[in-house]
Amino acid sequence: MTDGPRRETLAKHRPNHDHTACTACGFVYTPARPLCPSVAGALRELSTGALRPQDLSLGHYTTGRLRAMTREHTGEGRCRRCGFVYAGQVRLCPTSRRITAELETRGKAPVTQPHTGQGLCAGKGSGWTVTSTKAAVWKRAMAACSVCPLLAQCETQLEDRLASGVKVREQIMAGRLFTVTGREVEAAGVDAFAVARGRTKKKQQKPRAPIPAPAATPAPARQLSLFENGAA
Repeated sequence: MTDGPRRETLAKHRPNHDHTACTACGFVYTPARPLCPSVAGALRELSTGALRPQDLSLGHYTTGRLRAMTREHTGEGRCRRCGFVYAGQVRLCPTSRRITAELETRGKAPVTQPHTGQGLCAGKGSGWTVTSTKAAVWKRAMAACSVCPLLAQCETQLEDRLASGVKVREQIMAGRLFTVTGREVEAAGVDAFAVARGRTKKKQQKPRAPIPAPAATPAPARQLSLFENGAA
């Protein structure tokens, strides 16, 4: 019911008999824009509106489900799932690009450069954040930095930040890992740091409250004395 207006738009804005234009608004289709603006907007809203806020991270999806979603978000001229119209060098819809970034972060797809002039980490911040205790994720990010076309630029920016006294915390930058305190961990010590980080987290867990001991039961003689006529 909530999607009624959008679905009414899809029902109204139909192609003509030879599929060259929209019967409702007269929009003439082209290879780059095979949908009229009304239909493209309705499809996009239907796709994104069904997502819950917690779904936007994609982190809770399994790798198999993400790959299945990637196959859904494809098409010729436009994405058949969300209606995104491709243009120029953009041949992936926003959802497909986010899924690709998530798979790259998990090490389930080769790390690619999103756009010319951007680093390999662009749009994949979670993969370059030092969280949990998974050393393999950190190593993948550090390896990606080593072949990034913007590595020299990133190194310069990092050195400028450190020289000015700014600390880099819980982040991988220019292939270098920094802890929550800003201490740098050498590449050879990443595994040991992950182990130590796991132990620290266990120590920080709040101890369970002790279970109170059951009240002692009075002896039989004592129980009788508690009643007024117990001796009788």
